[in-house]
Amino acid sequence: MNKQEVRAYVREQFSMLTGGEREQRGQKLHEALYRQSFWERAKAVAVTVDTYREVPTRPIIEKAWREGKTIVVPKVERERHTLDFYKLISFAQLEDKRGLQEPMPSQCEQIEKEDIDVVIVPGLAFDQAGYRIGFGGGYYDRFLENYQGKTAALAFSFQLFPSLPTEAHDIPVHHLVKENA
Repeated sequence: MNKQEVRAYVREQFSMLTGGEREQRGQKLHEALYRQSFWERAKAVAVTVDTYREVPTRPIIEKAWREGKTIVVPKVERERHTLDFYKLISFAQLEDKRGLQEPMPSQCEQIEKEDIDVVIVPGLAFDQAGYRIGFGGGYYDRFLENYQGKTAALAFSFQLFPSLPTEAHDIPVHHLVKENA
């Protein structure tokens, strides 16, 4: 399958999940994430605020807050084709931008990438080597080019593939937290 076919397949699988199934399966992934040593050591965690076609992340954000971790969330800078990250202390600091929940810069402190310990990288599909197919904008590929911290991704079983088409600029995640692992 090419990237477009993989994206279409995974989106279809997400559309077949009920909200309850998505939450229940997500909870198992969250529990597996919380057992990872990189999670325990992390002081600042970057994560997107999920949409319906991703593993739920709001419970991760809430857990991090309870543990005293700093949560940072991305804001897409379309003109520069980059991501900027902002410290989030409340979901009230988010606004809807083109279907994404993004931080309002006027209400949040910008955080530099070297101050982020772990980035939970979103994606539609992942392979066993940690390569991913994202949503098609290349924003995380550019962000991760010179990021020195740990990276992780959470994947439902239908998001896992033996291998995926990759390009020279693709960067695999360090840790792939899988369903039923």
